[in-house]
Amino acid sequence: MSGRVAWDRLYAQDGRPWKGGTDERLPLKGTVLELGVGNGKGIDSLPSEAHAIGLDFSRQALLSCRRWQNVRLVQGDVTALPFREGSVPSISASHILGHLTLNGRRQAAREIHRVLMEGGSLYVNVFGEQDMRCGKGLEMEERSYERGNGIICHYFKEGEVTSLFPGLTVEREWERRLTKRFHGRDVVRQELRALLRK
Repeated sequence: MSGRVAWDRLYAQDGRPWKGGTDERLPLKGTVLELGVGNGKGIDSLPSEAHAIGLDFSRQALLSCRRWQNVRLVQGDVTALPFREGSVPSISASHILGHLTLNGRRQAAREIHRVLMEGGSLYVNVFGEQDMRCGKGLEMEERSYERGNGIICHYFKEGEVTSLFPGLTVEREWERRLTKRFHGRDVVRQELRALLRK
């Protein structure tokens, strides 16, 4: 099953698969391109004065986002962004790079670097290798697993995200780690986050 088909199917079955609130406000300004906008959950992390543009390659995801958020939406692929070089002041890539193959992550990183404005900021949020779901599914590449729904998820090592963007300056790297009770036992949810500047 292709990635787009899997994502369209997910959003067709559950128009709002990602629920819950945000745990922090992102330090992004001006126009913010939200990559892999999905049902729009990440929009709530942006400052109220930010002007968001949501991009997703899944038409079903964009239809879902339209129900929950009032933002400009663009159908497009993160590995071939439909924007001019240096035209985007801020980019948020929350939980999208992990759904790509290694080649896809490298191509997406090149595209993000290409469209990001000089002096612009990039926020990245991915799941870490200590996350409870790492190792679940069919291993496609190292630490990348395809789940039963056909969606790939890669689990990142420390420093792996920033290594994708050698032309950007790392302003901050941090971790969000939660312990949750799941089927009667404690499990870890791990996210690795980074703020970079061009």
